[in-house]
Amino acid sequence: MKIKEFVDYKLSIKILKILTLIYPLTFVFGNPVINLSTLLIILFGLISFKKTLFHFDDKKIILFFGLFFLTVLFSTIFEVIKNGHYNDWIKALLYLRFFLLMIVIKELVRSGMLKINDFILACLVISGIVAIDLTIQFIFGKNLIGIEPIYLNTETVYFTGIFNEELIAGGFILMFSILGIFSLPLIFKNIKKIYLLLILTIVISFYFFAILLSGNRMPIIMFLIFLIMMSIFVKKKQYKSLFYGVSLTLLIISSISILSSDTLKKKFGSFYVGIPNPLNIIKQLQINYPELDKFKGSGKQFINLPINKSEKKYELMSFHTGHSFIYLTSLDLFIDDPIIGKGIKSFRNNCNNKVYLPGRVCESHPHNFILEILNDTGIIGLMTILIPVLILLINLYKDYLLGESRRNNISNWIYLAIIMCLLTHFFPFKSTGSFFSTFNSTYIFLVIGFSLGLNEIKHKNTNK
Repeated sequence: MKIKEFVDYKLSIKILKILTLIYPLTFVFGNPVINLSTLLIILFGLISFKKTLFHFDDKKIILFFGLFFLTVLFSTIFEVIKNGHYNDWIKALLYLRFFLLMIVIKELVRSGMLKINDFILACLVISGIVAIDLTIQFIFGKNLIGIEPIYLNTETVYFTGIFNEELIAGGFILMFSILGIFSLPLIFKNIKKIYLLLILTIVISFYFFAILLSGNRMPIIMFLIFLIMMSIFVKKKQYKSLFYGVSLTLLIISSISILSSDTLKKKFGSFYVGIPNPLNIIKQLQINYPELDKFKGSGKQFINLPINKSEKKYELMSFHTGHSFIYLTSLDLFIDDPIIGKGIKSFRNNCNNKVYLPGRVCESHPHNFILEILNDTGIIGLMTILIPVLILLINLYKDYLLGESRRNNISNWIYLAIIMCLLTHFFPFKSTGSFFSTFNSTYIFLVIGFSLGLNEIKHKNTNK
């Protein structure tokens, strides 16, 4: 390599590392900034690594992920061919950027150019700042830059912090604190274990109450599930006891807080009664309505149809949060095209075709990752994303159990951070945003990129 080429290479790697370390910050500023950062990471990754980007020692894993992205593209193109048009076809093409992002992150980790320790420390700092800012907004009525809470009515308030009118503060803190928490044992690795346990307890509790203050219900539930999973998967007994004890304590405290507050009781009470009953949804799916076929394609909602709705067969599930209706609609659409789905963003493009049936609604997405993947890419898409993620989880956990006998100097806490992050984000019963949104897909394939990098290190050392 010539001197000029070497200098250019070193500079591009340095820029790439900086872009990756500040990546969590871009999530604060929204999709345009996330997309710009993603584009720059891909660009500098292609410049820095060139052909090595596409080198994999574990070729089966990348084959699965490649098939997933091809399924997203093919299912959408098939809809274009079948219908003559598809409004979101360009998004299927642009979605390939996440494949490139994933393999750039993989190569950064595999080559040792980026230490995951540094990235999770950045996650701790940024999620901590957001949580502190949100807490200040709760205490003083305004955050650090003067933004006030969001009042949906006199009883419902959301503390959104830096996110202003977007109700995503709890989700953001959940996503990045799960990674950031694991930097604490690395920062305080030389102090007594009792002090480390105390620090972990304080920080975990702070994040929990910040998420609780945000008013976002699913993130608080997922944070508790994360702590419970940690108590199961962590090896050392003192840490098992810590995570089990903290999760139990926070569950008791939050339950008391909810029961003693009419506002919280109402908010979480409506969430509880709105939990979808799978048996009711399946029962609704099995009912046929041949007499309603004449309204198919009319765009008219069942509630507005000129029919006698008092018949027993038209009895609806309770609406509550609406998730039961959304899931029913999603499964109904999936049954129509179970193999490859109906293309990216298909739920919002096709749900209007089902609203003439009882219990169906239209939304922008199904509010569940599994259902959305099934809708958009069918069984093939779901299998080609879940199988490699499960393989990665198994491989990472095996490496974690090996501990110091692994032939690398990567901390066990790094392995746990990535494992917990994947488990929490792919938790099957979680009601959440869109899998194919910029926000979620960037985060998902960023973490999968880290997982692939660690997996490649494993295979590289095995093949030596």
